[in-house]
Amino acid sequence: MKGGRILIFVAGMCAAVIATAQEERDVATHQHAWYMAFGNHRITEALGVHTEYQFRRTGLGEDWQQSLMRVGIDWHRDNNHFATMGYGWIRSYAYGEQPIAERFDEHRIWQQFITQSNTGNFNWTHRYRLEQRFMDRPTGASWQHRARYFVQVSWTLPNQSNWFLSAYEEAFIGLRDLDNLTNNLLQQNRLSAAINYRWDNGTSVQVGGLQQLLIKGNGQAERNQTLLIGLRHNLDFRD
Repeated sequence: MKGGRILIFVAGMCAAVIATAQEERDVATHQHAWYMAFGNHRITEALGVHTEYQFRRTGLGEDWQQSLMRVGIDWHRDNNHFATMGYGWIRSYAYGEQPIAERFDEHRIWQQFITQSNTGNFNWTHRYRLEQRFMDRPTGASWQHRARYFVQVSWTLPNQSNWFLSAYEEAFIGLRDLDNLTNNLLQQNRLSAAINYRWDNGTSVQVGGLQQLLIKGNGQAERNQTLLIGLRHNLDFRD
């Protein structure tokens, strides 16, 4: 149960940091809805293509929060280990009680490594991601760098091979120079649970909830409850 111990440790550590952050900051609460589509499409035994789009709305769908698109190239060592390098375009909008000054675009280069394993009826996924973020704000552009760690567990329902439950924890860590420290080393924390249905061809849909803590460098924070609706469809172009 190595994966289980890691999940419990990360969740406990992040919960302690979250409690401290909320005590010291001005915290706003919002309700969001994220509509998502993902795919990892195999081209050869070693290579594939990652596609992703997330249509993120605030007020449970009333207004824009973010538009997020990612594409990438996958390299598969085997069916349980693969790496990806890609590009992301993100447009962020002003919303809620602590709005940003103006809408802006972000251009992001990212790299990640994913491992998958099984422990009895539990399936584990670990994702390690680095991001180089070019923030193209009208008031001035800047670079930021960040690391992310994601751990997910899923469990197939007894006698229901197409239905499964999943839960994940993800932490976002800002990477900064020692002479440019800020008070938001932990930039985000996400905790999610969902129910999923998978067809025999591998396509799956997900409905769930996400608790997101967004910690800002200006002494503010957001605690957001988010409805998740996702679709995953992987194409296989191998002969």
